[in-house]
Amino acid sequence: MVRILVLGAGVSGCAAAFTLASGGYEVVLIEKTDRIGGRVRTYGCKAVDRCQNCGVCLTVGLWDKVSTHPNIQVMTNIEVLDILDLKGKPGRYSVNVVSDQSEQTINDINAIIVSTGFDSRSDVFPAHLHIDTTDGLMTGSTLEELLLKRTRTGLFEHAPESVAFIQCLGSRDKNDGGLYCSRVCCSYSTRAAKLIRSYYPDCKIVFYYMELQNVESGDFYAGLQELGIEFIKCRPSEITDSFDLVVLSDGIHAGVDNDRIAEVCRLGIDKDGFLRSVGEGSCIYVCGCARAPMKIDEAYADAVAVANKILSK
Repeated sequence: MVRILVLGAGVSGCAAAFTLASGGYEVVLIEKTDRIGGRVRTYGCKAVDRCQNCGVCLTVGLWDKVSTHPNIQVMTNIEVLDILDLKGKPGRYSVNVVSDQSEQTINDINAIIVSTGFDSRSDVFPAHLHIDTTDGLMTGSTLEELLLKRTRTGLFEHAPESVAFIQCLGSRDKNDGGLYCSRVCCSYSTRAAKLIRSYYPDCKIVFYYMELQNVESGDFYAGLQELGIEFIKCRPSEITDSFDLVVLSDGIHAGVDNDRIAEVCRLGIDKDGFLRSVGEGSCIYVCGCARAPMKIDEAYADAVAVANKILSK
């Protein structure tokens, strides 16, 4: 039986593993933390009166299907140390891994998918942004966790009278993480704003942004403005106590461990620090946010496409 190693068990790693296993391949899925699912497990559904297509629904049941599939061996708290080419050619790998300081070798691997995800750097505030107070200050990642725990009656412990979203945390600035756009911040923050509006109809909601990305077809932002949500194009330089809540919309950054992963897995790194496959004949693939900023549905689809490419060989 063909045996595939999937490195990283977030949404893309799990989607790839399940696709391969369903196609009859044996999969070894390794994850450096103590559970599969990655960051998406902390994201909340943003449905209001109907689905907002945030992508979280794609993961419903996925973790259980991966954990219980007979063709998938899940290994947590594992890190890759080295990858050896047997007989000096791609498609025959022996992988050395470590867990709790104990090393072991996974043999007879025919292909490897690297799906190690991303780093949000949500604890690094932009150098240009002066913060007078941290009261009511949170990142988009923290807001996602609150959305996950929402009840029928509220999102927050106390109903806010005003909420500000500051977009592009750590993006569009070389000193703060990268000049590129993460592409996901506009998507999750505007959907979260609609959800906040549904809970707190009288709450003042303002977005401070440098540019806005397409979220859905049609004039999506006009619909938000009709809900009384304001958009101010600028780059804020100071945060005071003018709002009850201030959300710093953090984006997607290359994984902090990407240099080591690239060396071990013989991968390239682009100018923004994301991983790239090297050579047409390589049997080591990259998918999901390990190779570029992606929304949940994009990361899922990218992983399935890579798995199907392997299945078709």
